[in-house]
Amino acid sequence: MTGNATSARVLMVGPDRSLRGGIVTVVDGYFHAGLADCCAAFSYLGTGVGPNLLSKSLAFARVLPFYERALRDFDIVHLHISAKGSFWRKSMMAAMAKRAGKKVILHEHSGEFARDFETGGDSYREKVRTVFNGVDRVVVLSEEWRDYFADNVMLDPEKLTVLHNGVPVPAKPCSPCSHKDVLFLGRLDSNKSPDVLLRASKDVLATFPGMHLVFGGNGDLERYKAIAHELGIADRCDFLGWVSGEDKERLFERSGIYCLPSKNEAMPMSLMEAMAHGVPVIATRVGGVPQLVENGIDGLLMGVDDVAALSRLLVKLAGSTELRTELGLAGRKKIERSFSINTAIERLVGIYQNLYEEEHA
Repeated sequence: MTGNATSARVLMVGPDRSLRGGIVTVVDGYFHAGLADCCAAFSYLGTGVGPNLLSKSLAFARVLPFYERALRDFDIVHLHISAKGSFWRKSMMAAMAKRAGKKVILHEHSGEFARDFETGGDSYREKVRTVFNGVDRVVVLSEEWRDYFADNVMLDPEKLTVLHNGVPVPAKPCSPCSHKDVLFLGRLDSNKSPDVLLRASKDVLATFPGMHLVFGGNGDLERYKAIAHELGIADRCDFLGWVSGEDKERLFERSGIYCLPSKNEAMPMSLMEAMAHGVPVIATRVGGVPQLVENGIDGLLMGVDDVAALSRLLVKLAGSTELRTELGLAGRKKIERSFSINTAIERLVGIYQNLYEEEHA
């Protein structure tokens, strides 16, 4: 727990904590690091679970009466928001909280926000502008996203706050100099681009016989297994499905390189976790990634869908134990200095206290 504290009573709302994904990882980090103890009162409300849109909508409808009653007991409502259905659900909750006289934070996590905003049509864009301008604070994950919201959503800069994600830093780093396996963590889909890693690795795997690709995440596993078969590298690829807890820790321990070739990102938790463990990273220059990785200093950056560039970077890292160690330790120091979970909580508690003081001035 950090030394900061706030007089505010905070109701946080987001995905049910039994689910998987980046927002739940962020929220779990807050809980484990003691955010609740920093607030005068704190409660978390999950918006329900379901395998499809209908079941999610029904679960959300069941949550709303509890949410409406809970509003009476809190000063600030902190809403975690993402793309598609999450936007519509949280916009309704934001409106309810404002009608109840509460301070409202919208905490935007979607790495695909810009794509959805730009392709959603005029009425959708106007709705987004109305919702975000109607709350007291909009929290975004990086300076790049702050500038995007100011320029495109036309938000008052006074309402915009950058809050970088934070992760725990293990007591000891891993030893990437001892390994060459390449680790990918995240949903296996077109945005995260595991196919780019597979295609870039075909010749690399031939050069480094001891190397394997390890994919930890749910999604369309069969599609990417088929690509691995087509490339003739299926016997060098491990598709594990979703991993967490001690299983994930073991993957970091046995990895020499972490790779995330996404098309869009906000501030990826898996990339931060790899850096905190001292594993050297390769990632695309998207979203908040350039805030995390300085190319050639504490990681390596590439362009979106650049298979040839990724292949060269994999060879460069796999072929040098010294470089893996150097970049891995530099990345770990970056996380310790600027992106630890305690730093994130201190900033968040400060946001809560500022809103509380505005309300009680």
